[in-house]
Amino acid sequence: MIIVMSDSHGNRKVVEDIKEKYLGKVDGIFHCGDSEQQLMDETWDRMSMVVKGNCDYDSFPTISEMLIGNDHVFTTHGHLHGVAWGLERLVADAKKYDCNIALFGHLHRPIATVEDGVLCLNPGSVSQPRGKHNIKMYAKIEPTTDSYKISYMDLNHQEIPELQFNLPRK
Repeated sequence: MIIVMSDSHGNRKVVEDIKEKYLGKVDGIFHCGDSEQQLMDETWDRMSMVVKGNCDYDSFPTISEMLIGNDHVFTTHGHLHGVAWGLERLVADAKKYDCNIALFGHLHRPIATVEDGVLCLNPGSVSQPRGKHNIKMYAKIEPTTDSYKISYMDLNHQEIPELQFNLPRK
């Protein structure tokens, strides 16, 4: 299982709460940027990956790729991939690194879709949600051999009923 959050915009407590809920119980915990925290902040201890967003000024990496179980995960904030105008560049870069999952933030709204064999997931925002689902949220990914179970969670760690998906691997 993979936990994904993004766009905390200085809300250190929410990042810590989510991390503490899942630490040692999941395969990876990712933050897709715009934390507005320092790279050396102890919040990031034992997290799988944190990337730099357009509101971050410390030396976080802008992209990352890593193997989590049988999945190769590409992580970025998304602003440098033009995610506001489509997912083509995100998918192309994920495929360049042979990744089958692409995690991104920036838009502050949930997106879960499989594009050209790559799961593209935006976890929404844990601090400043936008769009139709005005709920502070993060996402869980439970990969299986033939699908991805996606659960968007509120900050009370409860599933958001209308944001539960089972997407086939393509």
